[in-house]
Amino acid sequence: MRRMPAGVDLGSSSVKSVVVRAGGRPGPAARRRIGTRRRPGGRVEHDAEEILVAAVAALRGVFARRVADSSVGIATQRSTILFWDPRTGRPLTPAYSWQDVRGEALCEAARRSGRLDQTIVARTGLRLTPYYSASKLAWAMRGVRGLRRRVAAGRALWGTLGTFLLWRLSGGACYAIDHANAQRTLLFDLETLSWDPALFEAFDLGTLLDAPALPALVPTTLSTRVALGGTGLPLRLAAMTGDQQAALIGLGCRADGVTTINYGSGAFVLISTGERLVRVPGLLTTLLASWRVEGATERPAARYAVEGPVNAAATAIDWAIRRLRLRLRTRDLDRFLGADDGRPRAVHFLPAVAGVGAPRWDMTAKPRFAGDLRDATPRDLLRAVVESIACRCAEIVRTAAPHIVAGRRAGADGAPPILAAGGLTRCRTLLQAQADLLQRPVMVRESPDATCLGAAILTRDPSRWWGGGGKAPAARRGTDIVEPRVRRDEADARYRDWETAVYGAGPAAGAGVPAARASR
Repeated sequence: MRRMPAGVDLGSSSVKSVVVRAGGRPGPAARRRIGTRRRPGGRVEHDAEEILVAAVAALRGVFARRVADSSVGIATQRSTILFWDPRTGRPLTPAYSWQDVRGEALCEAARRSGRLDQTIVARTGLRLTPYYSASKLAWAMRGVRGLRRRVAAGRALWGTLGTFLLWRLSGGACYAIDHANAQRTLLFDLETLSWDPALFEAFDLGTLLDAPALPALVPTTLSTRVALGGTGLPLRLAAMTGDQQAALIGLGCRADGVTTINYGSGAFVLISTGERLVRVPGLLTTLLASWRVEGATERPAARYAVEGPVNAAATAIDWAIRRLRLRLRTRDLDRFLGADDGRPRAVHFLPAVAGVGAPRWDMTAKPRFAGDLRDATPRDLLRAVVESIACRCAEIVRTAAPHIVAGRRAGADGAPPILAAGGLTRCRTLLQAQADLLQRPVMVRESPDATCLGAAILTRDPSRWWGGGGKAPAARRGTDIVEPRVRRDEADARYRDWETAVYGAGPAAGAGVPAARASR
């Protein structure tokens, strides 16, 4: 039978496997639920053994009646980390979830020192937070009895869920971590694509630098496929990456200049920069994918993006609905808000339910209405909340714009379309506000299998899926396309009114910052 790749998504609540058919169409799928333990102090844990069993069951579920020597791509929760015994393969610690913040005290101590925060931004492209792996590793090395001695003696290995599954399913033959997940440890130099000893030492993790405690670094598309004999099937691992990278690739972020916005509990804006490593003050820089070029002996080829989180999107709407004492669900928003009368907005909102993320990074900010509230109705207030999400996403795109060359793909009006996904894409009011503010079409690209699809796509030759800026597979296809309805001067005035109302008349985000540094 013809070979068919499969993608595996090691999520926070389940493990899913999907076989990808010709033309990139999802085929047979299998899902297995996994548990999550939430403990006091912001501790969130998984059982890595349970996840391993679920992954094998999901793969057997889709390949039970197929005999081909098939390739597999694995997408994992980024930053989830654990230690295990190399002799028995059994976990020595829980898998500390990316949501786990037990390392907050370590991060806060580092922030007070005033040095490590900027070093991390410069070396990793990220920011110092307990959500990334380094502080969890440091906590375990300090807090788990005997662990540091075991690591020093070679009796403990560490890694992400992907590293653990690869090690177990290969029978201990492969101990490796991909570039995308390595970046989320905060121990990885984004420019050299290598471990950074200084960052290990900064987190008191120098013991991990000594072999065999350090996973080998590999591209997200592997040069040599690894047999997964532990599955009991003729499968070979061909790709490994983070779940967000896989989802974005699955949704169509496969060319330079593509902008994707995922509207969920928060909103997540990502702009692909292709082979250029672009640093934008206030935003994160992420590795989207990497691979070895045949015949090349230097560092692997890589594709990058800049990204910015909006800490509250659906959660901001829920916050407002509760306080306005409304009985609404997402699908009811457009009916309740009604048609836009086109007049200048008198009421504005800052969706800081969980602080303000990129590009201002103010975790002390609180949600608040601004403007003329005297005659504001619940409809006016809720519209302000919905449109504030579009304003925050526009703030991130505007911050990035001076530093990024626009993509070559264009919509009907000459503007590159925005790819939109997530539960809030059901709210047309939000999508229309986004299209208006950015003066670009917004194209909905919803797919429940996007993460598995992206992981499977990575198993293939990158020349077959990376668009090179002009021929991306993510052509103008989508379940819905929303075009701008207002002129650019109106859109600019609306954005400036919101920005002034919620932040004051100070400098705009990104103003007065040095030019971004770009490198290959």
